[in-house]
Amino acid sequence: MKTKNRKQTESLAADTSGADSAGFQSSTLAPVQRQTLEFLRNFLAEKGYAPSLKAIADFIGVKSASTAHFHLERLEQKGFIRRGTDGMLELLDRATPELGPTAVPLVGMIAAGRPIEAIEQSTTIEIPPSMIDGRGEVYCLEVSGNSMIDEHICDRDVVVIKKQDAAEDGQIVVALLEDGGATLKRYRRLKNGQVMLIPANPTMQPMTVDKVTIQGRLIGVIRQLN
Repeated sequence: MKTKNRKQTESLAADTSGADSAGFQSSTLAPVQRQTLEFLRNFLAEKGYAPSLKAIADFIGVKSASTAHFHLERLEQKGFIRRGTDGMLELLDRATPELGPTAVPLVGMIAAGRPIEAIEQSTTIEIPPSMIDGRGEVYCLEVSGNSMIDEHICDRDVVVIKKQDAAEDGQIVVALLEDGGATLKRYRRLKNGQVMLIPANPTMQPMTVDKVTIQGRLIGVIRQLN
């Protein structure tokens, strides 16, 4: 029996030393579902037929076709598409939810694991007003990996980043490495001038580098529970 989908979003404080989680209402679609919907819209307009699950999976950067199928199910449950038993797919006449004044750019993907290159995207996401204090630029990144799991930052979470080019010891930062890879780690400056980037996962070792460019510090985490 098909049940009505109910969206939940969890917002986590960046300071994980005992801060409470607070729920808030975000846009209806998770970032990856927005990407999937936009891909469907463009593909249908160009080709006139629905893309394969593999094509969707390739576009959103996942290996499993079942993950693409999961997101199609969510889009159908939320009333954005209709699927037929013969593989037919129809976009329903429903606009992507309007975003309010607390919408900020979702500019790419960040590794909470081994460094990866940034994957530029073109979308926005709403964040809690408390995360915007008017004193600097804020943007979001989607997390890939679980190296910060003990800080309650999981794969596919969206991290809220305050843009800055310097960091203090102990802050969780977006660090751009010399090879162009970006990673999310806790920052520590060593006495010899090197920088240690520390994961929050007991199975992983810290990374020590000679030079790093700070692109911002973590101020919040958003988790879509659907």
